[in-house]
Amino acid sequence: MVTEPLNRPVLTYAHHQFIILDEDTDAAAAVKFMHGKKAETIIVKNKHEQFVGIITDSDILDKIVMRGEDSDQVPIKNIMSSPLITISAKANVRQALELMRLNLIKRIPVTDNIHILGVVTQEGLANVIRTSVLERQFRSYRVVIRERYKPIWGNLGFILQFAGILFIAPAMLATFLGEVISATGMFLGITTMSLTGFVLNSYGEKTPMNLRQASILMVSSFVLLSFFGSIPYMYVNPFGQHIDSITLFVNSFFESASGFTTTGLSMITTPEDLPKSFDFYRSFTQWIGGLSFVYLVITFFYPERKLAHMKGMLGGGSLRLKQLILTIAVIFTIYTTALSILLYISGNHDIIYNISITLSAVTGGGFIPSSTALISENFLELFVIMTGMVISALPFAFHYAVFSKEMHTTKMRPEIYAYFGIIAIAVIIFSYLLYVFNPSAHFMDGIFHAVSASTTTGFQFLSTDSIPDDGKIMLIILMLIGGTAFSTAGGIKIGRILLIVQKLTKKRFSADVTNRSISSVSSRYDHTYHGWEQKTELHKEQKTFNEAILVIILFIFVSIFSGFLISLFSHKDFLDSMFESTSALTTTGLTTGITSLDTEISSKIILIINMIIGRFEIIAVIYLFLEISKVKKLIR
Repeated sequence: MVTEPLNRPVLTYAHHQFIILDEDTDAAAAVKFMHGKKAETIIVKNKHEQFVGIITDSDILDKIVMRGEDSDQVPIKNIMSSPLITISAKANVRQALELMRLNLIKRIPVTDNIHILGVVTQEGLANVIRTSVLERQFRSYRVVIRERYKPIWGNLGFILQFAGILFIAPAMLATFLGEVISATGMFLGITTMSLTGFVLNSYGEKTPMNLRQASILMVSSFVLLSFFGSIPYMYVNPFGQHIDSITLFVNSFFESASGFTTTGLSMITTPEDLPKSFDFYRSFTQWIGGLSFVYLVITFFYPERKLAHMKGMLGGGSLRLKQLILTIAVIFTIYTTALSILLYISGNHDIIYNISITLSAVTGGGFIPSSTALISENFLELFVIMTGMVISALPFAFHYAVFSKEMHTTKMRPEIYAYFGIIAIAVIIFSYLLYVFNPSAHFMDGIFHAVSASTTTGFQFLSTDSIPDDGKIMLIILMLIGGTAFSTAGGIKIGRILLIVQKLTKKRFSADVTNRSISSVSSRYDHTYHGWEQKTELHKEQKTFNEAILVIILFIFVSIFSGFLISLFSHKDFLDSMFESTSALTTTGLTTGITSLDTEISSKIILIINMIIGRFEIIAVIYLFLEISKVKKLIR
């Protein structure tokens, strides 16, 4: 507990701007001594070394200068205030102020009964009290900053610096290819990102965080990464020369956010006109956002108890840090290399384009390096890309288990089987709807776009004008369902849907038997560990179920509401607008054509918001605005 200022030792506030002189010293010499030592007070002692008086500037002014006395002829014993009133070093501020009041004086020497240890003044003590009152008022704000925000600043600074290092790769590629404008834009982004990270690191603290702080960290990190990632776009300006600065910023932020959130919506209709290194940079943002960034952040900063609570929805549970790093750094690199080679065999001989499109595929991104990169006649190319899209929608733990002997895929199989079942049904239905609407459509058109929607990747070569309304609704449903849990895919996730189905389809008889059994255990062993453990597991299961319901409701509501706003602002058909909003919210990237350079700025901002909150499946954003206790009540 902080001590009140009036109760603090008076010696704490004593200054040492005083000198001790003999009583026979003349006033002129005393003044010289004062100025030489920059002293404010003279303590006077007699021949017996006893402290007998005190002199201040006002004594010299009133008793010598104002009277016209000769200071060389006046000893200081004639102008000192005596007797000398002192206070013990053990006294407190309150006692010192009371002593000043009773004796009508403004300063008191502090002593240990032998030596003068310092001097306290009425003005100095008043300033201390005034400062203390202000500190008390603002202390709560300092605690808030130190305890709530400094951990966020510190960890956010680390993330920005880490991301800045990773982005050296595309910048070096641009330098190697001699693409000066692209390289300059990337290095500007890297520099500003790293400097901001350094500043945040300096003022922050890399300490553990609670759930709300972790949520703030993840959302703010995506916003800042999207901001700094927009700098190369603004420098290269692929949107045309005749564009105002505000539109340039919004467009650049849109493209950057689309990359980091692995959405893939883009206003750039001819990406082949961009420098090759810039195409690689765009895909690299998806790699950072979809793999190494998001999930390493979760592992480093998300509370272990919350990860344990989420375990039931993550398709067999999350990986440990070492396993996750191996999956990201090794396994996905193997995937990228193998698929890039297969694309080369399929006829795409541009290595940089192959790597770019593969990065987009395995991260569920959707950016393409060329507007002619996808054609339905090239079956091998489409098959390779679909393989990459499916890889992006499967759990990280599944990929690790395939390559490792220490983990099995058993726990993940129900979710994976359900996912492939949904894809198979969706391919049949969507292909049929497409064929009925357009009998000349190729069979690969339906397969590819159904897989693209269900993996929330967003690769697209069909115009939505060639897709019937019921086909669009089918794709909306697929985008909302999304991929498996703890993958790079977006959407609600199969894990949550399975959880709800299993909960709702339990036989009443089984539920009654279970409830009676638990009730019996609770009544007999209410205070035993066994009974407590069973009740805890049931409570966790119920919370997970309620959270899954909440996520589904929010996904549907936000898709409809933001679709309505886009329709209102852009004057487009509501179904097309909802298709676009759902595509952004589920980080898919399929488009009805609303996303373009001519799109109204408000609609672009809505899509940006959808992309960012959709990257965290909405639920993390709730923790930004509600206290933890309120969120817990909401999902109980």
